[in-house]
Amino acid sequence: MLGKLSASEIESILTRNVVGRLGIQAEDKSYIVPVTYVYEQGVIYGHTVEGLKVALLRRNPQCCFEVDEIKTIANWQSVIAWGRFEELHGPEAEKIVEMISARLVPLMPSVTSYPPRMGPTSSMRTSTQLGNSIVYRIVLTEKTGRYEH
Repeated sequence: MLGKLSASEIESILTRNVVGRLGIQAEDKSYIVPVTYVYEQGVIYGHTVEGLKVALLRRNPQCCFEVDEIKTIANWQSVIAWGRFEELHGPEAEKIVEMISARLVPLMPSVTSYPPRMGPTSSMRTSTQLGNSIVYRIVLTEKTGRYEH
């Protein structure tokens, strides 16, 4: 059976997940990328480094965000939301980094679970915790959700 998620179901899915996909459109280029995030009271919070995602969002801050939970191809829930990207700075950004860390760090594998080439000290790995991160929020203006059971 296909159906629409209620507002409370949409809020629950956005709150309990930490990986979503960010959809961006600027200069005749569409781009979708997975991101880790924290959701709180109608706002997606995240952090990243300079790159195509940030360059496009600076040109066109209007974006969409998608999260899904898939148990089987006939048992899933999906939320799509639209909003506006905003960069954060100073004490506000520091507060958000603390919030993101509190939510995401417990979900990260331990240092001993990484193969040596993928470890936290690897030169091949880009870290967003080295002071070069861009902290942002997406203030959501519209949300919709669907399901199949």
